[in-house]
Amino acid sequence: MKTSYFKPRKPFSFSPHPFDLGTFMGLWDGHDDNHFLLKIYRMEEKKFPDYYIHHQNYALENNLDSEEDFFRHVLRIVQNRIKHYELQDPFSRNHAMHRNSVQKLQQFQKYLNRIDQWNARPSHIVIAEKEELIQKQKEEIEKLTARLSELNEYEVLQKISIEDNALPTLVDLLKQMSRLTLPSGRNFLACDKKSPYSKMISKYFSQDGKDIPLETSRNYFVEKKGEIPIKGTTVRKEHQIFEIIPVTELKK
Repeated sequence: MKTSYFKPRKPFSFSPHPFDLGTFMGLWDGHDDNHFLLKIYRMEEKKFPDYYIHHQNYALENNLDSEEDFFRHVLRIVQNRIKHYELQDPFSRNHAMHRNSVQKLQQFQKYLNRIDQWNARPSHIVIAEKEELIQKQKEEIEKLTARLSELNEYEVLQKISIEDNALPTLVDLLKQMSRLTLPSGRNFLACDKKSPYSKMISKYFSQDGKDIPLETSRNYFVEKKGEIPIKGTTVRKEHQIFEIIPVTELKK
């Protein structure tokens, strides 16, 4: 009897492992490839790894094959069966079944491609896939480079310096501006979040020649959970030294 690389079902076993191959009478001599593929046709894709490992472990434990040889053996069986189905008469009454079988085998072949550590597939396919991957990476790098170039347009060589530790005063002015309304009744500055203000301060302002940590500026613009304010840094009265007054109020 020819040695099988796949784990067979024990003859007359009433509780075989679902991945074991064969019938109640056992595994037919010389038909192990057919039994192996028959399981795949009815199997969910998520079970492919467990199915493959189940039979690979059997081959390794019984010194029937190495990991690479077992992989090449399975790949060859799958490739040959796909070729067989593709050569069948497309007008035969079994065409629909053949097409479904090919689709399932191609799904399994994709799984094999993902675990191929030995470049066992034909070299032109491996090279084509690598060239495609390189091309995609190049395109992604070009996109990121272009995006970085765009962002660099907004970078500044020198930040606006806030003198005399007057950061709280700047914060107070920004908060006043956020409350201003236009003649139409709409907000002068529309923003649902507080973070743009804190990020703008840290990105474009410095205090007495030193960068302003984002956490420092963020503490001045804390959000609220419902009506409950979250603890943050308040602007004290002595730093509220300017007041923005609309022109219409000055004319009254």
